[in-house]
Amino acid sequence: MRAVPVIRRAPLAARMWFGLAGAPLAWAAQHAAGVMFTQADCANSTKTGGFPFDRWAIVMTAVTATLALLALLCALDVRAETGDADYHSAPPQGRTNFLATIGTAVAPLFLILILMSGIAAVLMVACQQS
Repeated sequence: MRAVPVIRRAPLAARMWFGLAGAPLAWAAQHAAGVMFTQADCANSTKTGGFPFDRWAIVMTAVTATLALLALLCALDVRAETGDADYHSAPPQGRTNFLATIGTAVAPLFLILILMSGIAAVLMVACQQS
């Protein structure tokens, strides 16, 4: 039995595209949300209570890191399923294997970016004069 049986229920093309674009899109969502959360934190820093920036940054980092990890697992699963196809095979199998290979290379890089951004957002001061 495979390690991730739930992923296998989705069609091969959907798993391939999620494996290829899931981690970059997760990082883009984290980055956009981080900018919005920082603006909300800085706007509310003079008022009482403030915006719970650290909690939101931790939650957003955990959610997007999970999505990037799932994208990596999808890319690895598609690559294993189309493992006998090489880049010069017939277009559907060869292209699917090639894009899954790109997903396995890209997803860990974006996972590292997500973790570095999340850790920096929590540890660094967001609102200070430059």
